[in-house]
Amino acid sequence: MQIIAKIVNHEISDKDLAREMQCGGNQSQAFKRLVDRCLLLAKAEQLNFVVTDEEFDTALMEILDEEQPFGLPPGSLQDMDALEMESLIRHNIIIRKYVASLYPHEQPILEEKLKELYQEQIENFCCEEMVRCSHILVKGDDALEKITQLRARIKNPADFIAECKTYSDCPSNESCGDLGYFPRGKLFPEIEKVAFSLKKGEISQPFKSPEGYHILMLTDRKQKTQIPFEEIKHSLISHLQVIAREYFLLRHLGELYEEFQDQILIFNNAFK
Repeated sequence: MQIIAKIVNHEISDKDLAREMQCGGNQSQAFKRLVDRCLLLAKAEQLNFVVTDEEFDTALMEILDEEQPFGLPPGSLQDMDALEMESLIRHNIIIRKYVASLYPHEQPILEEKLKELYQEQIENFCCEEMVRCSHILVKGDDALEKITQLRARIKNPADFIAECKTYSDCPSNESCGDLGYFPRGKLFPEIEKVAFSLKKGEISQPFKSPEGYHILMLTDRKQKTQIPFEEIKHSLISHLQVIAREYFLLRHLGELYEEFQDQILIFNNAFK
């Protein structure tokens, strides 16, 4: 293990960088995240932020239950010794407490600002066109022959429901083959092509998908609609508050880089 940087009184090793890169991004992005955290940690410790035993125990239990602890791939804790894990947990808690103290309350957002954002991006605030279908699925080597015979017996929706319950190989046969509502891009293209071409109550001819052979019946359609401002207002508030917090933290990190610029040492072997 080699030390590649020292930020105030915290060292960054090549092992730290390799682990951070597993969280995403390239080497430079991973290194910057490590430096940012060291700066926040150094400032928090300077201001005497500490971790209580209760806080540590709670965080430890949460980490052990997480599928991706510290944002790392599943199973990463097995490659980490106890001291490393304890250090990461304690540092994360201190940083989180410090950041929370910087931005203790959400800033109010004027409704005029929300409406302005809504109008500027109104094309993004829509419910996509969706269809609701029921289907009969037949699998197996003789699926085409079976489903062709089935389709010949289906003359109306009642026939479809009866045949579906008896002959469909999909578990949805217990609910008349209902696939629920879905927009474009959610199911196999072969299914969507047929589904969006049908009229309400229309029953398709047999067609093939990677699952087998299908017959579809369109039971409902919802056209693309604009989401009213009042329905999306609270989501917009949350979105803007997240942006405000991120911008505030970015600006604060800039201040920390200036404050500790003489204590940010990056060694020649940082990037190989």
